[in-house]
Amino acid sequence: MFQKYIFPLIILTISTAIFIFSPSLSQSFHPKQTQSQHFVSAKVDTIIDENVFEDDLAPGIYRGTQHLKVTVLTGEHANESVEINNPLSRQHNVLLNKGSEFILLIRETLHGSHFWAFNHQRSTAIYTMTAVFIGLIFIFGGRAGLHAIISLYFTAALIIGVLIPAIFNGINPALITIVLMAIKIIINFILVSGYNKKSLCAILGTLVGVIMAGIFAQLFGEWAHLSGIYLDKGEDVIYLATNKPIQIRWLMFVTIMIAALGAVMDVAISIASSYQELQQANPKLSAKQLMLATMNIGKDIMGTMTNTLILAFAGSSLTTIMMVWGLSMPAAQFMNTPVIALSIIHGLAGSIGIVLTIPFTAFIATKIFHQQNSR
Repeated sequence: MFQKYIFPLIILTISTAIFIFSPSLSQSFHPKQTQSQHFVSAKVDTIIDENVFEDDLAPGIYRGTQHLKVTVLTGEHANESVEINNPLSRQHNVLLNKGSEFILLIRETLHGSHFWAFNHQRSTAIYTMTAVFIGLIFIFGGRAGLHAIISLYFTAALIIGVLIPAIFNGINPALITIVLMAIKIIINFILVSGYNKKSLCAILGTLVGVIMAGIFAQLFGEWAHLSGIYLDKGEDVIYLATNKPIQIRWLMFVTIMIAALGAVMDVAISIASSYQELQQANPKLSAKQLMLATMNIGKDIMGTMTNTLILAFAGSSLTTIMMVWGLSMPAAQFMNTPVIALSIIHGLAGSIGIVLTIPFTAFIATKIFHQQNSR
């Protein structure tokens, strides 16, 4: 019984070690802070004065100014009481009430400390929702749910603790992403499905699918004169590099591989499982018959999963699409807008990866399961 938990425990330990040691190992090429500033928790003691009004164009949003007396709760200035001005606009809208806890920005300058109501305290809601999510997975998933959480934790460790530092160190983003995603895919399927023929099929099928998605995104993106510079904050990260320049060109490949990975993994394991179940249900079926039957199942999966990726990218670009509609942009204008073109190419590249995953996984299954039967 204990052996069932050895591998998950090893992955959990490795993930934690990455989070612990990555900051110190990447310190030499970590972006340097140009300003001395700290983010701390604070609490409103008194509203000294305020002049706020509801925005006519954005109901529920209040604009104006607040003059507040607050107490710093954490950091070097803990327990200090300071007065701050809190201007409210549509973009910076941190409306505070007496007793509200919020995030205070403290910027140290030659002329002293400056205090700014930076943001609402949102972490409590996020941590609580995360706890609910983990609890539901444990309740309904049991040991499989535990493995799913460990797999997600491992993914976060690879991206935050390895991939991002490697990109800032000047390593080719495409190559490091392929290596890390291959490790992620292998670990995920071993945790979720065990070490077996079905997992091997899903691993190989997923790897082919996400690489093809990345290749299509890169090729057609460059054909459309797009690059990672057009990604959200794409230009900003260039200026964060210290020792070596970031290879911004390949970030399109990276983003689509990461974005499409979940959907492609779902498709690959579904196809591998279908093939295995069909073979066990009727061992007399030939490899060709099993592949065709699995492909027919894959057609139904294809219809839903391609919609999943397209809708995901459409949802992330909804406000941009609303602007296009509101301004009555002609097709020649909005189709050539970088942010729109980038979203379309990403959605299509991910969908192409899903479509190609189905036949590749089915074909791989015929080779792996046929070898098993021929012994």
